[in-house]
Amino acid sequence: METKQSEKPQAEESPAPAPAPPSASASTPAPPNGGLAAWSGVFASFLLFLTTWGFSTAFGAFQSYYQSDLLHTSSPSRIAWVGTVNAFFLISTGVIAGPLFDRGYLHHLMIAGCFLTTLGLMMLSLSTQYYQVFLSQGLCCGLGSGLIYVPALSLVSTRFTTRRGIAVGLVTSGASVGGVLFPIIFIRLQPRIGFPWTVRTLGFIQLACSCIAVPLLMVTTKTRRGPPRQLIHWHAMKEWSFNAYGIANFLMFMAYFIPLFYVPAFASTALRTSTDLSFYMVSILNAGSAFGRIGSSLLTYRLGASHILLASVIASAVLLFGWIGIHSVASFVVFCVLFGIFSGVLISANPLVIAHPVVSPTPSVIGTRMGMQWFATSLGVLIGAPIAGVIEGHGGDNGFLGLQIFSGAGMALGAAFLLVPLMAVWRHDHMQNKA
Repeated sequence: METKQSEKPQAEESPAPAPAPPSASASTPAPPNGGLAAWSGVFASFLLFLTTWGFSTAFGAFQSYYQSDLLHTSSPSRIAWVGTVNAFFLISTGVIAGPLFDRGYLHHLMIAGCFLTTLGLMMLSLSTQYYQVFLSQGLCCGLGSGLIYVPALSLVSTRFTTRRGIAVGLVTSGASVGGVLFPIIFIRLQPRIGFPWTVRTLGFIQLACSCIAVPLLMVTTKTRRGPPRQLIHWHAMKEWSFNAYGIANFLMFMAYFIPLFYVPAFASTALRTSTDLSFYMVSILNAGSAFGRIGSSLLTYRLGASHILLASVIASAVLLFGWIGIHSVASFVVFCVLFGIFSGVLISANPLVIAHPVVSPTPSVIGTRMGMQWFATSLGVLIGAPIAGVIEGHGGDNGFLGLQIFSGAGMALGAAFLLVPLMAVWRHDHMQNKA
């Protein structure tokens, strides 16, 4: 079992899906671990996570609306591609944004990312056809979000060492807050002012958050141009533990996004809830994930990231299979809360394990290997919900049963593959403790 000594280096890595922060030079001052500049950076990054990851995880509300109204002639699977492409570019663009950040292009990334996300939302408000929604919400917003979140998280990581887990936990909880707020705003405004002005309102919120966050980060940050960083560490492809971890991430996140997209549709179709309540299910799930992300960041120092990650994946798989037996609104609310808590740990604890010496032997390859793992993750995110939509669309009255089995099996298989690198981690830590 991991001790505090063996877990401490892991706990100091950034618990969110992003490449490692840029390496410091000998002349780089020590992290302040507090103070106005450091905590203002936490607040700024919180706002950016709210508008990027928060918007992406709120897609379930859009999925339900598109199926019943704006894109009612499109299949659930086809509509799901909009949300998964958004999430794919959000994650995969970070693989490129990380090295650019290391090279000192912080300001360029922030300005370009905020411009693209705001532009995408404004263009979405004018969209009436599928291809327009796909290009604006899926492509434009996804690319812009990917340019923003990596620098935001990396900057916070460089300002904390002793309090890094708490700081980054607060930052990543912004995604959960956004996932709570955006569906509520959408369902409250859309019937009153229509889809175009509702989306424009979301765009104005995005713009306001950017106008607060970006200047805060720029004023309190002195960019330093570091050495170029490779995008692929080819030696990692020969390591079974690393490859098994990539397969695990692919499967786990393929399953993770399915409830985020189809919770409202299940509530309204299978449970016959009102439209308002079905939309609120997305907010309830994301509220649970906020507790999971912050709580796991605090528990990592005591229990170890690898143990927390495995327990959360197993619990998520059990809950997804348990989803099959849910036939009441009350039990479904409990499911959303619990799944949000445990699945939220996937995002906060996962990179801590990637930073372990077994997965990343030297600090110089952590950023590259983390980028490789998150690219595998993005592929799972890309195809998971559309496949689930095909299953649901062809299943008739039992369509959701196939979707539930598919998501539960994906998470369970992910847990099985996850055991391979985690057992190597535990053996390594055991040998270190004996020495």
